Formats: sequence, structure tokens, C-alpha cells
Amino acid sequence: RKSPVNSVTMTVTINGAVNFEGDYAMYNREYRLSDLVKAAGGFTEFAYPMGAYLNRKMTVEERRQREGAMRMSQIQMYEESMRSESDYNITLADSLMNLKLELSDVYPVAINLEKAMENPGGVEDIVLRESDVLTVPQYTGTVKISGEVRYPITINYKKGEKLSYYIKHAGGYSDRAKKGDVYAIYMNGGVSEVSKF
Repeated sequence: RKSPVNSVTMTVTINGAVNFEGDYAMYNREYRLSDLVKAAGGFTEFAYPMGAYLNRKMTVEERRQREGAMRMSQIQMYEESMRSESDYNITLADSLMNLKLELSDVYPVAINLEKAMENPGGVEDIVLRESDVLTVPQYTGTVKISGEVRYPITINYKKGEKLSYYIKHAGGYSDRAKKGDVYAIYMNGGVSEVSKF
């Protein structure tokens, strides 16, 4: 039988604006974000903890669930095309589905590293999994505006400015833009709708 005191060493990685980047062994099952940052010697003076993000590798079960969901959407597309009797390219749909299934096994996890460090062991201080990669960026102070705008651009962040300020600096909306569906992707991986801001 497996000994309860012996286990395979699992590692996590931290990089970016910390004193000692690299791989670290998780010494217990409750190894958290704050533990990893402390092991790496803390943040450098240029670190931006609010923008930190975590990349996580899918488990076998998570990959199986993703593939199952994609297969279900493929079946629904076939059924809808048969009901509408429209000209539907099954070969193209299959090749697109195969491309989706070949997507990376790594996905982003939205975190709040600043709060995790303020309250070690709290709700924001999530437990890490093997092969997790934590990246702590330096503060950039810029906003990238892309999508259906006339001139995609990156400009300096200006505190207090509304959404219209940034859209105006990108030349305004293009003719195909859905103005009610504007969203922001934050450095830490979080996403929020900003069309009303």
C-alpha cells in the first residue's frame, strides 16, 4: 500500500517581478498563492500584484468535460441545419470542431493576488495545483483598445476617464461594432462588461 507520508513532489512556477523566479515544490496539500510568493522572496519594487495572473493545466476530467460540451454544440448545429434545410458545410464544421479540440490544455484563472497577500489563508488566497504558473507583471499603465474600432491602439490609462474617452482615441466605433457589448479584460485574467461605464 502507498505510504501516507511519502508522495511525489509536485511543483508550481512563479515568474515576473519577484525576487527569485523559478519552480517551487509544494510542501503540503494546502500550498497557496501567498506561500509561493513568500518562497520566491516577495515582490520587487516594480511589481504590480493587482495585475498578477495564474495559468492552470487542465485535469483529464476537465478536458473530457470540454470535449463533451463541444461535441454537444456540434450535434446542435447539425440538427439546426437539418431542420432549416439550409446549405450547411459539414466538412468545414468538422474541421473547425477539430481545431477547437486541439486548443491548449492551459487556461487562465482570475485571481486577486493583492488581497491574497493581505489575508493569507483567506478566500482570495487560493490553493495551488501541480504545474500552476503564477506571473507577476510590472505596472504598465496602458490600455489596449481592439476589436471593432477604426484604429486599434494602446494608450496611457487616465484615471477617471469614461469608456467614450478610450473609444474616441481609437477613432471611434467601426460600422460593424456592437456598442452595447464592450468588455474589458484585466491583467489578472478577469473580464467585465464596460459598455455602461
